[in-house]
Amino acid sequence: MSLYKEDINEAKERLKAWWDHEIIDRPCILYYYPKPNISFPGIYDFWYLAKNWDDIEGCLDDYELKSKAIFFGGENVPCFWPNYGPGIMASVLGVTPEFKTYTVWFDRPTKVDEIVPLLESVKINKNNPWYARLMRITEYAAKRAGKEYCIAMTDLGGIIDILSSFLGPTNLILTMKRKPEIIDTCRSIILEKSLQVYDDLQTIIEQHGDGCTGWIPTWCPKRWYPIQSDFSAMLSPKFFKRFVLPDIIAQAEHMDYAIYHLDGPGQLAHLDDLVAEPSITGIQWVPGAGAEPSDNDKWMPVYKKIQAAGKNIIVDNPGETPNSASHLYKKLDPKGLIMTLLFLTKMNADYYLPEFIGGNDGIGDFKAFKKEYRRKSKK
Repeated sequence: MSLYKEDINEAKERLKAWWDHEIIDRPCILYYYPKPNISFPGIYDFWYLAKNWDDIEGCLDDYELKSKAIFFGGENVPCFWPNYGPGIMASVLGVTPEFKTYTVWFDRPTKVDEIVPLLESVKINKNNPWYARLMRITEYAAKRAGKEYCIAMTDLGGIIDILSSFLGPTNLILTMKRKPEIIDTCRSIILEKSLQVYDDLQTIIEQHGDGCTGWIPTWCPKRWYPIQSDFSAMLSPKFFKRFVLPDIIAQAEHMDYAIYHLDGPGQLAHLDDLVAEPSITGIQWVPGAGAEPSDNDKWMPVYKKIQAAGKNIIVDNPGETPNSASHLYKKLDPKGLIMTLLFLTKMNADYYLPEFIGGNDGIGDFKAFKKEYRRKSKK
């Protein structure tokens, strides 16, 4: 039992089965809501470390305080994610991160004929400021968390995404066309050093805690990572297979399990290649800003294609309607399907959650449910 979640062992058993595309007694689902009758101190400051690079103590104070007021439901295993922005591996390689409103930018303009020597010169050791920082904060967090909550892997970033931080999007694509051998050399260097950092950080986490998780908060008993390549939205299927897919496969084969973060309609052109790859365990589909929400029937062919290939599916906070979980579970095979849901109140959770986890499936008149719910609560 954990201070933050009483049924943590049962949750982990179901998640073990989910990773192997199995179901023990019911499908998996992750959900949150503020605990009733406890003063809610507010949501997590997810950008705390991005604004205060070395204040891991203050960041964990914030996390622990707020976690005590949150109910971690279903297979939602409490985990702390050291967030320095999407692709902090670029900083390990020499980019100074710049925090702006709700994101971090990585940019170090580098000439094509200078990029290989620059990447080769980077040493992954204690004299590397950002490597040393990541090691230090991860060790402090892992020791402090113990078995009470998990420590997630920081967001290292996609291989081509990291390279884009140096060359820029236009120059990167032009170099793919004109001097592909340079891109290949850069990819090889970034991949090797990224995997070293991953292994070093995960080894620390395993020394003090239990299991593995990432910025996609899905606990696993073995090693996994959310693999991504946001830059792929700008690439044709031909260039994706040439410059991106081999690195995705290398990362996936390095882990016990792997989820690919499929971000936005621009990446759907690569879905066939991704689901055909045996080393990829599953897909997290994110429609992207301005697109139809993830529970919309428009994306049902996407989900069915993923499931037809025998892959797991992760859907985070689907849709704009709270009953989206029941909607998707009824239309898809629940095996291998998992969702993360956020509810503003326990009452909303009890009404909208699927029946298999004790909810009301969003069935019936909500106003009548609300009235009866409040009547019972007063007793």
